[in-house]
Amino acid sequence: MKENKYDDKIFYEKYSQMNRSKEGLSGAGEWETLKGMLPDFKGKRMLDLGCGYGWHSIYAMENGASSVVGIDISQNMLKVAKEKTHFQRLNIYVVQ
Repeated sequence: MKENKYDDKIFYEKYSQMNRSKEGLSGAGEWETLKGMLPDFKGKRMLDLGCGYGWHSIYAMENGASSVVGIDISQNMLKVAKEKTHFQRLNIYVVQ
């Protein structure tokens, strides 16, 4: 059974006020460590499961990915992800 707290109004309002939600990857405490573990994205295709606001998908595109598919169960998260990107090769989908 899927659990989707991100479409709960109260939970989402609080989540959207967190630093990681407002500032993106730089607002996530784990980002500097995680960034060092990521591969070279140049020319690669990426699947971002649970993409949320799409920060990692956008990062991959900015760093040369040929295409990215972002998938999430939250309509709220995907709405923001679609607003944040200008990349035509970044496709965002909701999983029902």
